[in-house]
Amino acid sequence: MEGLKPREGPSSEETGVVGMNGEREIAGGEGSGIGGPAAVEVLKGCLEELNVQVRIYVPGYPITEAVPALGEGAEMATNEKVALEVALGSSASGRRAIVLVKHLGINLLADPLAIAPTHTIGAGLVVLAGEDVGPRGSQAEMDVRNYGPLCEVPVLDPASPILLGSALREAYALSEEVRAPAMVRTTFEFGGGGGVSSRDPAGFRVPPPPREVRRSPTFDRSIWDLTAKGRHQRYRTEALPAMRSASEGSSLNLLRGGGGDIGIIASGRPAGYASKTDLPLLVVGFSHPLPLEAIREFASEHDKILVVEEPTPFIEARLMVCGGIFGKLTCHLPWGRMEAGDLARAIEMIGSGEEPGPAQKPERSEDRAASKKVCDDCPYRPLYEAVFGLRVPVAGDAGCSIRAVRDPPAVDVVYGLGSSVAVASGFGEKGVALIGDYALAHSGLLGLIDAVNNRREVLVLLLDNGVAAMTGGQGVPDLSPVLRTIVPDARTIDLPEDRGDIEEVLAEELAKPGVSLVVARGRCPRFGTPG
Repeated sequence: MEGLKPREGPSSEETGVVGMNGEREIAGGEGSGIGGPAAVEVLKGCLEELNVQVRIYVPGYPITEAVPALGEGAEMATNEKVALEVALGSSASGRRAIVLVKHLGINLLADPLAIAPTHTIGAGLVVLAGEDVGPRGSQAEMDVRNYGPLCEVPVLDPASPILLGSALREAYALSEEVRAPAMVRTTFEFGGGGGVSSRDPAGFRVPPPPREVRRSPTFDRSIWDLTAKGRHQRYRTEALPAMRSASEGSSLNLLRGGGGDIGIIASGRPAGYASKTDLPLLVVGFSHPLPLEAIREFASEHDKILVVEEPTPFIEARLMVCGGIFGKLTCHLPWGRMEAGDLARAIEMIGSGEEPGPAQKPERSEDRAASKKVCDDCPYRPLYEAVFGLRVPVAGDAGCSIRAVRDPPAVDVVYGLGSSVAVASGFGEKGVALIGDYALAHSGLLGLIDAVNNRREVLVLLLDNGVAAMTGGQGVPDLSPVLRTIVPDARTIDLPEDRGDIEEVLAEELAKPGVSLVVARGRCPRFGTPG
């Protein structure tokens, strides 16, 4: 690639992938990552090794699968913002912390995440974000790598479960060096078996530990001698260069040399597919900041670079200005989740000069083997049927009520966990908000307070079953005393109940002006009700 200056790189065996330090790392891969032991086992061992004392999570696919690694002392937070804020307090007092959230949860914790780097932390703090690529248990796909440059925090992107341990070691070291949270992004599954070993059957070696950690036990009070502008200036002159250095020297950057017109730059889960090809390969372990010198050196040796990543062209977009870059933006690879066949077709098209075909058709619900619907034995089914019969606009939630968009089709719109009360408050007429007790505690309570304070027109149906059923049956806080204060005339119905009786209650509440609240108590057949 013209204009990119090459530099001396490590030698490698023709079919091996090596770390940037020259040691052999990979010799194969699978679609669920490059291979290796289950990420749960890696995470569990690493947290013990690094003495991470505070372990907080917010359940949700795919991160719920990793929760067993946190051990008995782990805490479930009401929402992601609270989780990070608790972790920040722990860090400031000298205790290492980790926060586990799903990709969409990063949106909620972005406020303290954006402020923490310039205000400094103490002991290492890592946010582990599990992405649901090609969403299987989420409302939307989202690339959390964008929060790296936005919040100016390092983002590490291990390509496989076995590299997760190295990513965490480097993340804690860097977090304490720059006094800022670090983010580790995962795009592989947390399930599976196996333990940590120096070499797994696929031919991996665990990269060596990072440089010695410079511990910063407590936060830096000297920041208050600076203005907000001054804190940003200090962070950008001291922390950002250290982040760039860590990115370039990371053991997560993996290289397979070789000649030829086409080279592959990969990150995350799809690097497993790339490692199965015979093309030169650079696996990028840092998404922010990118190891630009390593990328320049690799790209200078090839006329065409195929960027393999999920779910968006995060890296590709930053390299496009160089020319000769192929990937999602050129329609050679699909956006979202990709499979091995997608990569094979892209390589064939680039090699032959064939133009990409038409875009993929949107996947439909019936295309998936199991279309999610309200469970047949759910005690709330009569309630959903009664709501459907009201013929008023209905806002659902990202909990169980989202399943009522099909059978029965009671729900019209769903925008996010805890959003339904505020959304329904914006309808032009008095409509219905369906919200679960977990969603209410997560973030929906603020919408209810706003509705009462602003005298909005909305009927709130609280699905009170005592569990977060969509994320594994975790217990939820009892907000009954709070609700009685906010809406003193709230009504309660116990399910299962006759549909006719439910319709009568709903009709009466819809006819009233202002905010109405009906607490519908039921027992989830799958998880029961925690004692």
